[in-house]
Amino acid sequence: MKTIRCGFVSATLFVTFAAFANDAPPSDASIQELTTLAHTQEVFSGMKPQVDAMIASSMKEASQGQTITPERQAVLDRMRAKMVAAFDESYNAQSMQMVLLRVYQATYTQDEVDGLIAFYKTPAGQALINKTPLMMQNMMDEMRALMRPMTQRIAQIKNEGEQEMKALSAHK
Repeated sequence: MKTIRCGFVSATLFVTFAAFANDAPPSDASIQELTTLAHTQEVFSGMKPQVDAMIASSMKEASQGQTITPERQAVLDRMRAKMVAAFDESYNAQSMQMVLLRVYQATYTQDEVDGLIAFYKTPAGQALINKTPLMMQNMMDEMRALMRPMTQRIAQIKNEGEQEMKALSAHK
């Protein structure tokens, strides 16, 4: 009877541990394989020109209406270069890999990462990876078109509010 009970307990523990094994956090090596298959480093590298363009656009917008002399333009160019360098320092390959490890381990199980690896090795998985930048660009284009009327309406509301404020100031 003790043998049967020990066998039952052993089998129960084995099944219990096997069920929990699937919920284990993914290993560093499997996350590295997944991020390599997903071309994650290329995605992060591709962010630099976008960040540079965003900074340049913000600086241009902030200096609208001001006379930009060659000297001021040189200062603005140096500021932009320093901002891009600060981005590069913070979001380098090593720091991003550490972030990915923590995020993937907090989000996915080993089974899920293994499934993603298997999927990314398929033609459909590679199509998803390779076409995601194009899909995101298409999405941004659609969102810009969708936002244009709202942006115009907000500018109109802002102008109307400014006119009301001027009118109030004139009455005092």
